[in-house]
Amino acid sequence: MASHTDPNGALSLSRGLYDLLSNSLIIQSQLGEDPRLYDHAPDDPVFPYLTFGPLRSEDASGQGGVITNHLQTLHLWSRYAGRAEMLSLIGAVSRVLIDGDLTVEDGVVVNRHILLTDIFRATDGLTLHGVIRLRITTDQELETS
Repeated sequence: MASHTDPNGALSLSRGLYDLLSNSLIIQSQLGEDPRLYDHAPDDPVFPYLTFGPLRSEDASGQGGVITNHLQTLHLWSRYAGRAEMLSLIGAVSRVLIDGDLTVEDGVVVNRHILLTDIFRATDGLTLHGVIRLRITTDQELETS
């Protein structure tokens, strides 16, 4: 059931995504043993790293459930000269997001998929910026196992 402190499950989902990524050996191999995952990157970050971008949560409830669609944007940052590292990062993060054991408190993840990925050069001319947009659907009425 939806809680008053996290009515749409966004906080629970954010925690679940962080736990999923930070505990993944695949992510640790690419972003460090203590993976460089940030809400806001430090002033002088070690590359590559990931930042959590916008998270939009929208009620999609019907009869018999408290359904929420979440749109999460993740940003990847690399200073590798070519695109190989960024392509590898996007592939690894996407694989973990889709295949990993994503859990949320007070409900279950019922669906998730990557909506888009994008790679472009940041305005500094040195940094490659990768974007992953993920849609996750949760149901707060279903029992967790």
